[in-house]
Amino acid sequence: MVTVSGLRDAALGGLDRAVAEWAELAAALDALAGRATTGVAGPLRASHWTGADADAAARAVAVRGEQVAVAAQEARCVLTVLDTAAEQLRAAQREVRVGLAEAASAGFTVSEAGRVLPADPGRGAEGATVERRLAEPVRRAAEIDDRCARALARLYPTPAADWADTAADRVAVTALAGLRPGAIPKGDPAAAARWWAGLSATDRARYQAAYPALLGATDGLPTEVRDRANRVALAEAKAAVTAELAKARAERDMAGRIDDARRRLRVTELKGRLAAIESLEAVLGSAADLFLMGFDARDDGRAIVAIGNPDRAAHTAVYVPGTGARLAHIGSDVARMRSLWQAAGRLTDPGEVSAITWVGYDAPDTLVHATTTSYADTAAPALAKFLRGVGVAQGIETNRHLTVIGHSYGSVVLGQAARRDEGLFAKDVIVVGSPGMHATRAADLDLDPRHVWVGAAHDDMVVALGFGAHAPTVDGRPRGVTPDDAGFGANRFTTDGAEGHSEYWSTRRPTALDNQAAIVVGNYAAVRLLWGVRP
Repeated sequence: MVTVSGLRDAALGGLDRAVAEWAELAAALDALAGRATTGVAGPLRASHWTGADADAAARAVAVRGEQVAVAAQEARCVLTVLDTAAEQLRAAQREVRVGLAEAASAGFTVSEAGRVLPADPGRGAEGATVERRLAEPVRRAAEIDDRCARALARLYPTPAADWADTAADRVAVTALAGLRPGAIPKGDPAAAARWWAGLSATDRARYQAAYPALLGATDGLPTEVRDRANRVALAEAKAAVTAELAKARAERDMAGRIDDARRRLRVTELKGRLAAIESLEAVLGSAADLFLMGFDARDDGRAIVAIGNPDRAAHTAVYVPGTGARLAHIGSDVARMRSLWQAAGRLTDPGEVSAITWVGYDAPDTLVHATTTSYADTAAPALAKFLRGVGVAQGIETNRHLTVIGHSYGSVVLGQAARRDEGLFAKDVIVVGSPGMHATRAADLDLDPRHVWVGAAHDDMVVALGFGAHAPTVDGRPRGVTPDDAGFGANRFTTDGAEGHSEYWSTRRPTALDNQAAIVVGNYAAVRLLWGVRP
C-alpha cells in the first residue's frame, strides 16, 4: 500500500539503475543476435558445408538468433515499463514533497498515513483541503504502481515469447508509456538525425520498443538503427500474416462452397504475401553484410537492402529497378547489386563501397502500366528523401560519392526526382535500358552532364520502343529523346556482350558491369565510352 511517507521517502534511484541495466541487456542481446549471423551463420555459409546436417545446423542457428532478437525486443519493453514507472512516480513524489513542505510552513502536522492535524482546531476545513491535496499524488502513485506491475507480469514469457507475443507487448507498453509517433520527424532527414542524436540511450530503446516500423522508415537515422528496427517489423509482419493466413484457411474450410471463390482468393493473396516476406528473409539470411533500410509488406511490398553500411562508405550506389519490381523479386535485384558491389570492390577497398537496392515504390506491373509517369510521380519524392537521408546519415559535409542507378522504368523515377526542387543529392547518375527520362537533355536533370552516364544494349527493345523522338508523339509533340541518343548530351558507355533488357550486371559479359563499377568508385578514366566527356 502506498502512503504519504512511503512515497516521500521512496528511493527511486533503484528504478533508474534497473532501467540502465535493462538498456545494457537489450544492447548486448542485439550484439549477440548480430554475432549469431556474422560469427556463426556466416562461416557456416562460407564453409560450403552441404547436406542434411548442414541444413539442420543452419536452421538451429536461425532459430537461436531469432530467440535472442525476441529477447532484445522484450528487454526494451521491460525498460520502457520501468522507465515509465520511475518518471511518473518521481512526479508524484515531487508533488507530495511540495505539499508536505507547504503544510509544515502553514503549521499543519501530517501523520505517516497522510492525516493532517491542524494546530488550531478552527482550521479543520483548511486541513481537510491539504489532506485531499496530499491524497491525490498518493492515489496516482498507487495506480502507477499497479499498472506497471501488471504490465511487467504480462511481459513474462509463457511458455516462451515469440514475435506475435512481442508485437502485442509492444502495443500495450506503448499505451502505458504514453509514447506518441508524432515525436519522430518524418519528412525531414536532417531533423530526424538531430532528434535521434539528442535522445538518451533509454529514450532510444523506448522508441525502438514502441515504433520499430516507423523508425525503420525514417530517413536520416543511422543505418544500423534502421536495420534493427526493420528486422523487428519484418518478423512481426510475418507473424501477423501467418496468423491471418491460418484464420483465412480455417474460414475457407468451414464455409465449404459458400463464398468459396472470395475466401480462396483471400487465402491465395495471403500466401503470396507470406512468400514475398520469406523471399526477403532468405536474402537477409544469405550474407552477413546486409542492412534492411526499409520494409513494408502491404500491396506488392517494399524493401530497401544495403550491401555494406552506407554510413561508413566512401562510395555508395543506389539502384532503382523498374517494371515488375516488388518484394517477391527482391532477391534478383539484390543479386545485381552484389555483382556491382564486388566489381567496385576490385577497384578499391571493398569496405569503402555500399550498394543499395531501393524497391521503395510501387513499380508498374506491366509495360502497359509503364507508359504513364504516375508511378514515377509518386515515387520521386520518396526517392529524393531517401537519398537525402543517406547523405545526412553519412555526414553531408563529408561530400561522399553517391551514385544513383535507374534501370528501365527506374530511370523515369530518376528523371522525375531530379527535376524536383531538392534534386537527387547525387554526384553521378547512371541509367541503363532507359525508355526515357521525360527530359530532352542531360542538363535538364540539374546535374553536370559529364556526370550523367548511359548504357543501352544493342537489342534492348525497351530502349528502342521508349519515349524518344522516334517514338509516337503526344498531342503532336515528341516525348523527348532517349538518354542513349547522342543529342541527349550524356556519356554513353559501352555494353559489349550485354543482350536484351536485363544483362547490364552480367558477370559472364561484364563490360557494362565494369563500366558502372568504375563510375561508382569515381575512376572515370577507366570507363569505356562510345561518346561523351568524362568529368
